[in-house]
Amino acid sequence: MINENLKHLDLQDVVADKISIDEFEPKTGEKENVAVFGFYVTEKSVGDDLANFIDKSAFNIRDVEVTPNPNPENYYMVFLEVDRTPEMLDILTSVSKDVQNIAGKIAWKAKPLLSDNTFDLNDPQLVEYIRTTPEEYETLEDYNVRKESEHQQSIIEFICTNSNATKCSLENNMLNLYDTQNHIKLEFVKFGAGKPTLEEAGLDKLAIDYDFDRHLIKTLESMRGSLNIIPINRNVIFHDPNTDTVLVAKPC
Repeated sequence: MINENLKHLDLQDVVADKISIDEFEPKTGEKENVAVFGFYVTEKSVGDDLANFIDKSAFNIRDVEVTPNPNPENYYMVFLEVDRTPEMLDILTSVSKDVQNIAGKIAWKAKPLLSDNTFDLNDPQLVEYIRTTPEEYETLEDYNVRKESEHQQSIIEFICTNSNATKCSLENNMLNLYDTQNHIKLEFVKFGAGKPTLEEAGLDKLAIDYDFDRHLIKTLESMRGSLNIIPINRNVIFHDPNTDTVLVAKPC
C-alpha cells in the first residue's frame, strides 16, 4: 500500500545512492525529446511510496513509474520522465534534495548513458555527458563513433603539426607517415598524456633501446620535427615536450 503521508526518514536505508540518466527508453515521447532519470530502491512498496512522493511535487515531470520486477542487482527502479531542456538537471537536483527529506542524507552518484563512470550530481564533468536539448541528443552508438573520429583526428593533427611529415594518416589502426623520400608504416598503440599513457602501454619503467631497428629510428629522426623519438621495448614513442603528450606505435 502506498504511504501518502511519508515522514522524515521514513525511507532511510532503502533508497540507493545512484541515479541513472538516459540509460532507459521513455514511454511518453521520443528519447531525443524526453529524458529519463532512474532511482534505485530495495522494495516494490518503497518504489511506490517514492513515486507517489515525487508525483506530488511541484516540478515539471511528465511521468513517474515503478518497475514491477527487480533488476539483476535486485533493485526496483523509479523512473522519472522530463522534457529534454536545459532545466532538466535542475529538476533532477531539486528532486534529489527533496528525496533526502524522507530518505536521509545521500551522496548521490549519477550514471549517464554516455559514460561508463559515475559522477557526483554537482560534478561539472557530469554535464559533458548529458544532452539537454533535442538538437544535441545522440545515442551511445553515435557518441562513440563521434568520439573515435575526434580521437583519430587529434592523433593525425599531433603528428602532422609537430613533425616534418608531408602527409600522415591513420586507418584500420595503422599509422602512415610520409616525407619526400620515405613511407613509414606503424601499428598504433596508445595516445594521450605522457606518464598515464606509457603506464597503460606497460612502457613507463623500461629502458630506452637505441639499438632497436636503427634504420627505422634514423628515418623517424629525420621526420620528427619538434617531437622526440624514443624507442622502448620495440615500441616507438613520439613525445611532444611542450605538452607532455605521447603517441606509442610499433613497427608492423
